[in-house]
Amino acid sequence: MASAMAELPLALFSTLAPMGAGAFLILAVLFSTAKVDGDAAKRIDRFTAIPVGLVIVGFIAAFFHLANPLHAFGVFAGLGTSPLSNELAVGCVFAAAMLIYWIWAMAGSLKGGARKGLLWVVAVLGLVFALFTGMAYMIDTIPTWNTFAGPVQMLGFALVGGAAVAVLVLTLAKEGALLKEGAVKTTVFAVLVAGLVCGIGGVAAQAVMTDPLSNALVSGSDLVSGALLAIVCGAICLVGTGVCDSFAVRGVGAGALVGVTVGAAALAVVGILLLRLAFYAMQLSVGLSIM
Repeated sequence: MASAMAELPLALFSTLAPMGAGAFLILAVLFSTAKVDGDAAKRIDRFTAIPVGLVIVGFIAAFFHLANPLHAFGVFAGLGTSPLSNELAVGCVFAAAMLIYWIWAMAGSLKGGARKGLLWVVAVLGLVFALFTGMAYMIDTIPTWNTFAGPVQMLGFALVGGAAVAVLVLTLAKEGALLKEGAVKTTVFAVLVAGLVCGIGGVAAQAVMTDPLSNALVSGSDLVSGALLAIVCGAICLVGTGVCDSFAVRGVGAGALVGVTVGAAALAVVGILLLRLAFYAMQLSVGLSIM
């Protein structure tokens, strides 16, 4: 796990940015199915600064991984052929759409069909961005990363983390009652379950595939053993996120609602970060040989 800490900037990026991106799916369902009046929309837009901020902070963290941040634009030279270039390109398109939506909404002139349409574009781009973030690690020379378990777990993190962020946004905006709307309530539960299955299942699948591999320097079983505590603690935190948000949606006292939703979001950050560090710890390159 010590080597994984060298990847902390990327771990923060792949934790925070997908969480912020995933929140827009719940918001898209909310504005498409629930009756949200003008004042409620303004409050929700104000607290949408939370997922927007998570995405921005995530991108800033990624720049700290570069030896020279001024070389960042050179990454786009591999667009179409490099998974990393493709990830950044999709990320930039998503971030641009997200900022256009939020600034337009904050200006008070984004309403009706325009809001719904643009919000769904942002939501879909956010999930695509999460998938491309996972695909950026599918490198031939690192067989323990070169599987679809990576993109699947990133999609899961975006869903479960995004749901926690969206529930927090609605709670802080004093619109927690909207979570009990039929379609919104069903969507939150479905997204939480899908996120937990994909996120934890993707990490578990990666661990199972890593265990029997080895090269001249290290065995996969040793890597999995070293990452096991982070995997278990991360999974527990994500399950805790799902439990807290389930209580929030089903209804808890007004005094406890903020604490429960803040706790859910905090558990999501900690859990996803631990699982991302575990992902980096299970890095086994081809090296001299692989068995």
